[in-house]
Amino acid sequence: MNRAASPAVTVMSSALYLILLFSALWTLSFCGTRQFHVVNEKKNWNNAQKYCREKFTDLATIESQEEMDALKAVLNGTAGDFWIGLKQKDKHDTTNWIWSDGSNSSYKYWNDKEPNNGGGEMCVQVLHDFAYRWNDAGCQWSHPFICYKKLPLILINQKKTWREALRYCRENHVDLVSAYTEEIQHWVETAVYYASTANVWMGLRHTCTLSFWFWVNGVSICYQNWAPGNGTGVEDCSGGERTGAVQSGSKKWVSLPENQRLNFICNTSEEI
Repeated sequence: MNRAASPAVTVMSSALYLILLFSALWTLSFCGTRQFHVVNEKKNWNNAQKYCREKFTDLATIESQEEMDALKAVLNGTAGDFWIGLKQKDKHDTTNWIWSDGSNSSYKYWNDKEPNNGGGEMCVQVLHDFAYRWNDAGCQWSHPFICYKKLPLILINQKKTWREALRYCRENHVDLVSAYTEEIQHWVETAVYYASTANVWMGLRHTCTLSFWFWVNGVSICYQNWAPGNGTGVEDCSGGERTGAVQSGSKKWVSLPENQRLNFICNTSEEI
């Protein structure tokens, strides 16, 4: 005959699960999300590259249509032509290009009849008047430019339950992201731009036994970014433990049942 678990057993089970949540971190990955920054100072390509490497990570690298869309969103209609991090390997070969940071250059977004190689050392700019499509131009010319900062986060565009997402992040990266500061929240907001689900899992967990929210990395919840009606009242635990996600649209946090299947964000550095 089945017997209901005693309160003591329930508390012990919850405590054991908390211990598992705070357990050791595993494999470190160097993948990350790029956050683009527009610099409205006119510099030649080489000086723009130097500036970006000193202040951010490098001149903008764009490896997919999703990243190109994100870059256009940052420019938001800003007039002008802007250097990005693509440069000709050989001035006599218009088919061979390399990104400033050495990334794969298979993705292209050339304007019509480009590149046309005007001669000399050629670099790539995005053109406002042509929907920010790419144009090759002499690297010696001065233009504003776009840098990127490599963030220690990665969006996983798969649909998993919260526990599956936690396991995936700890096995393949470091952990589900804990957005315990406003800066990390801004990184999360960059990452969710690429999400295919309306909400995206974070490492935010509620314990019904002890009635509080916590981050899986053990940091207390001081900074908060809850959507109205979420996270600050008594949670309905009738359907099991509650877990936290960030909304792709508003970027606010919401309380959800753990068995929903969502995209999720892993952090890739043990320093956050």
